Amino acid sequence: MFGIAFLNTTVLFASLAVVVPLLIYLFAKKKPRRIIFSSIRFIKESQQKQKRKINLKNILLLIIRMLIILFTILAISRPAIKSAFLKSSTNHPKTSIAIILDNSYSMNYLVDTQTDFEIAKQILHEINDEISENDNVFLLALNENWNNLYGTINYGKISGELIDKIEISSQIMLLKDVIKLAEKKLKNTHLPNREIYIITDLQKYEFPSKSEIPTFIIPTSNLENRNNISCQNANLQHQIVNDNLQKQLDFEIINHSIIEQKDVIYQLFLNGNTVAEKVVNLQPKQRKKISFLLNTDATGWQIGYVNVKNERLIFDNKSYFSFYLNPHPKVAVITDVTELPFALKSVLRIYSDDVELLNSNNFNFDNLQKYDNVVLYKKFDISAKLENILTKIERKIIIVDENISESWKKYFLQTFECGFIKYNRKKQNLNFINKYHAVTSILSDKKNAEIRNFWEVDCHAKILLQTDSMPLSFEVDNAIVWLFDIEKNNSFLLNSAFPVFAYNSLKYTELRRTDVCQIGEKFQLNVPQIILPNGDEITTKKNCFYPIKIGVYQNGANKIAVNLNYVESNYAKIEKLENKEIQILDKDWKENILQSRYGFELWKYLILMAIFLFALEMLIIKKTERK
Repeated sequence: MFGIAFLNTTVLFASLAVVVPLLIYLFAKKKPRRIIFSSIRFIKESQQKQKRKINLKNILLLIIRMLIILFTILAISRPAIKSAFLKSSTNHPKTSIAIILDNSYSMNYLVDTQTDFEIAKQILHEINDEISENDNVFLLALNENWNNLYGTINYGKISGELIDKIEISSQIMLLKDVIKLAEKKLKNTHLPNREIYIITDLQKYEFPSKSEIPTFIIPTSNLENRNNISCQNANLQHQIVNDNLQKQLDFEIINHSIIEQKDVIYQLFLNGNTVAEKVVNLQPKQRKKISFLLNTDATGWQIGYVNVKNERLIFDNKSYFSFYLNPHPKVAVITDVTELPFALKSVLRIYSDDVELLNSNNFNFDNLQKYDNVVLYKKFDISAKLENILTKIERKIIIVDENISESWKKYFLQTFECGFIKYNRKKQNLNFINKYHAVTSILSDKKNAEIRNFWEVDCHAKILLQTDSMPLSFEVDNAIVWLFDIEKNNSFLLNSAFPVFAYNSLKYTELRRTDVCQIGEKFQLNVPQIILPNGDEITTKKNCFYPIKIGVYQNGANKIAVNLNYVESNYAKIEKLENKEIQILDKDWKENILQSRYGFELWKYLILMAIFLFALEMLIIKKTERK
């Protein structure tokens, strides 16, 4: 098989210039007709013989000049030939190569006796053996930090030490962004031969719609179905049963495979100890919600994880949690009344036995630091002093009543972008509960509860409860607002959903509460020092931190549980690629990579031929001049 390609095709249009010498020759040849007299006819016949020789020389010069132009233009267009008989060659022209090693956690899947990642490194070593000392090589991963540190050019083979440094990463870049990065790096080498190799488990990714450089996907395995089980969303929940608080840890176990999984063991680890272990059966693709009851009265931070035993892919087996238990939280209720309504008093009694009523005259910001919760109820006007204090208190509950003042309406508009429309006394049904928010996640079965006496507002905050198109409660920057009246006759206050909603609102706004964070998300810092899950301590000048590994982090007194985003847990194989420049190879991938070794550029030879012809032209002209 023989083929030729041009690396600079735009220059080929200039090949039309080849006909310029021919046109000059043809037009210059036309002369006016002359009449020859008989007396000089014999002299002219002698001259004609000499002219024929000159014409042959001119035609030869014409051909040489046309070839000089043609060879020069072809050299600039940089042709390269490819032929199968050249495959036996062990040498190849200087080539720029970018190798992208998929180090997402799905590559940690165990195939027979090796993980996909271990197989990928073997393939990488085999490619490295084919690389010559003249090649420019970039080794990239799906991890941005790794690419910034080590994604520089290598002249010749990649060192084994560099290959060993690549590890499975919880936080990955989009593959299409890494491909674009590889293309940019290869262009900067200014070498004509460029190729990109992607070593992956064929997990479905988004690829660029267009590529300028040939890209080859080398699979680590061709498994269609993968048996993976993950544990996700471990979080503390509170149930109120007969006025008693019951703590439980909710989590989900997901069977990502199409095969039933029997006798799956899952365990609860709390503060370094295994406190529970059970077994569950899972149907194909089943997501099962499970709970562990927590019988602990300990005070302080409780950390741990729920673990499901699955030997195929262990990276997503754990779901970490952290929460602060305080059996006696202090609650400050900022109000102008001396007696709280029964509904609020009942909820506060379950939550805490230490509740204090405050007004604007007997507290300041420093005083509020000793309280775990701040609730505002029937504070008729908001003074400049109180408004200043509220800007410093991020976590709070504001309960709105029917007689809200204009100063409060102005505060809501400025702080929450919430405008009050009218007060609604008609009975309506609760038709939306935010199942993704910590406050309302366990209330999803409480829809259609009746409610009345609430404010209709126009806001674009995070809605917690809603009736028709009107919110009943919303959250903005950890502040929760109740828009329904808790004093008047309201059937919602008698519904079992209300005490759970109220209790979770208090827990959510507790000053010593922590958020469960995912890889790729940030958490706020109280102090510059951060203790990592492995025990190492780092210091930063920033006011937030982006974790890159799962586990429990400590920042000052707070402990933050960080989990995966679980995108890689549900394996979906690449089906079809629309980009024709990207090819998926099979077991004979070695026969398809380094395509440039079978393609040789001819521009040097064409330049030499053009120079030779130019010298030949000069020689012919000089020889003619001497005669």
